[in-house]
Amino acid sequence: MARGRTPVKDTYSTHDVAKICCVTPTTVIRWIEDGLIPAFKTVGGHRRVRREDLERVCRERSIPFNLPTGTEVGRILIVDDEPVVLDLVRDVVKELSHKFDVEVAKDAFDAGRLVVSFRPQLIFLDLMMPGVDGFEVCNRLKKDPATTNTEVIAITGYYTETNTDRILQAGAAACLRKPLDVVEVRRQVLDAFHLRELGTGGGRQATPREEAPRVLLVTQNADFRAKVKDELGASDPAVELMTAQTGADALLVAQSAPPHYVIVSLAVPDVEPGAVIEKLAGAHAGVQIIAVHDAPTDEMRHAARSAGARMCLPTAAVTGSVRELLGV
Repeated sequence: MARGRTPVKDTYSTHDVAKICCVTPTTVIRWIEDGLIPAFKTVGGHRRVRREDLERVCRERSIPFNLPTGTEVGRILIVDDEPVVLDLVRDVVKELSHKFDVEVAKDAFDAGRLVVSFRPQLIFLDLMMPGVDGFEVCNRLKKDPATTNTEVIAITGYYTETNTDRILQAGAAACLRKPLDVVEVRRQVLDAFHLRELGTGGGRQATPREEAPRVLLVTQNADFRAKVKDELGASDPAVELMTAQTGADALLVAQSAPPHYVIVSLAVPDVEPGAVIEKLAGAHAGVQIIAVHDAPTDEMRHAARSAGARMCLPTAAVTGSVRELLGV
């Protein structure tokens, strides 16, 4: 084999696809669930994408087909003119075990230049800084085929429901309030890159974890509950599964044994849009939440993600993919 060459693979994992397309693994999972990229599952339940299918999708969407080198690192761009914000995000990223390249832009010129040359996978974007209209920048990123799948986390010192709704509608994954919370910034990076580390608020690394990961499943669907139980029962290392059939019970269970992951059905009667998700996310730093529904609407997806869920998926799409979606 020639030195420095990457072996040609016939199939790729979701993480391989993320590296090739310069997006996050979470974005790749959404593509697959939305039918944008054909994929199949291995016996172990992991998704795989055939090379020819990926090459075709890349051609159709004008995405450069960049083979991963094995030393690929995550790329994060911070667009803000406040040194305290730049330092905080860089410090949070530096503490993670995964490697990242971080660039900063303090004005519109640098932001535009780095989006093209650096090709960030994740952008922390200040909504209101001199010379930069964050709403317009986000709109342009999402409308440009070359950056439409770049994940955007908005940050603002003018945090209002109107601004939040407006930037989420423009395509941002979340909107964070200034002064930034270290735990929340860390959680957003972990979620965006589908990493398994869990924030504890004290900067301690949670990998390797000293205890079995706890998964809280909130559903009244007995069949779905049994399938999730069977799938997680085969996990190695072991996973502790806790269950609840109402939103109230879920909060009590989580209080007694804080979960690392939550799968919550939006069909549970007392799970009002976002309410239980918001309480779980607010009470347990680093918890990763997936909302499910038999037929989620755009309104449901928006409410769930705004409340703190990483994603909102059809129930059928989660069955058979729980371990991969959670990373356990």
